[in-house]
Amino acid sequence: MDAILGLIEHIYEAGAHPEQWQRALRSLADVTGSRDATMGGQTAAQVPLLVSVHTDPDYVLSYSQHYHRRNAMQLAMHSTPVGRAVLDSMVVDRDTFRAGDFYNEWCVPQRYLHGAALNLATSQGWRATLMVSGANEYEPETLRTLTAVTPHLIRAFQLNQLLHETQSMGMGAFAALEYLDRGALLVGVGGAIRTANGIAERIVAQGDGLILKDGQLSCSKSGETAALERLIGQCARGIVVAGEGMVRVSRSEGRSPLLVQCLPFPSSTWWPGFTQQLAMIFVTDPDARMEQVMQRLRQRYGLTPAEASLAWEIVRSGGRKTAALQRGISVATARSQLTAIFDKTGVRRQAELVRLLLDEQPERPASE
Repeated sequence: MDAILGLIEHIYEAGAHPEQWQRALRSLADVTGSRDATMGGQTAAQVPLLVSVHTDPDYVLSYSQHYHRRNAMQLAMHSTPVGRAVLDSMVVDRDTFRAGDFYNEWCVPQRYLHGAALNLATSQGWRATLMVSGANEYEPETLRTLTAVTPHLIRAFQLNQLLHETQSMGMGAFAALEYLDRGALLVGVGGAIRTANGIAERIVAQGDGLILKDGQLSCSKSGETAALERLIGQCARGIVVAGEGMVRVSRSEGRSPLLVQCLPFPSSTWWPGFTQQLAMIFVTDPDARMEQVMQRLRQRYGLTPAEASLAWEIVRSGGRKTAALQRGISVATARSQLTAIFDKTGVRRQAELVRLLLDEQPERPASE
């Protein structure tokens, strides 16, 4: 248990200071009894990320130049959900894998005979796969350990992106929050707001769902306030509970719930004046985001306002009939508009249309 607690501490240090990933991965390798732990991926701008603890640099180079495309485990991880830890035997055929060049020419010489992996990702396009490799077959306990530390790894990775965006803009940390496409707040253990960007201030000022009550961040519904307070308290103390981390905050009829995510915010002199424990709160307004998507789709595919509105309602309600009811139009009109949408976007099914809309991401500010 002490080893796992130490690992979690190292993970959050890597979240605040990316150069500490070497130590975090070394701890992960030790805890899982692995010969090596590696994290590789890319930013939203396709900039590669690669941290390897024990692999010889020459092998790292040969992997990136030649063997990456031959690694069946890596290819299998492309279709593995984010945050799901898997053993190699769960996603690849072991006999086929061991018959390949990658295994025999790259893995065997290093005694990387077995592996386990999980995918990390942020909501803004950063992705990475973390892998551990060893000479011995992994026991189920290894999978349980990886699963237990997965939420910590994901949140540290999310924090890496926030810090990277702030530094790359060459601005003060809190000024940089204004360039995010979602609300951002720093709050204390009791929910008192220390600072917030403009989007968060506007959301709170609306008083619909997320509100400011007696100087504390609250929700319109008492049950949701209790869940938010518990989450803030946990994160401000550096605690992450698997399966938690997000609260849906209800709003008035016809509006989608706000998505409120909380990350532990490490004490660091990198953010002057904030040495006490804090939590970073991100607030996403799905309606505002979808409206941005609709505007771009209208420009890209020539959708009319009515067609764009119907497409939006289909995503929100899950079906054409319900969307028609919400829009106050007949099912026949909705069918006609949907046919036009299909013709303009090139999709042929509602599921494909929903996927097209959900895959769209709001554009980053030009200053980035």
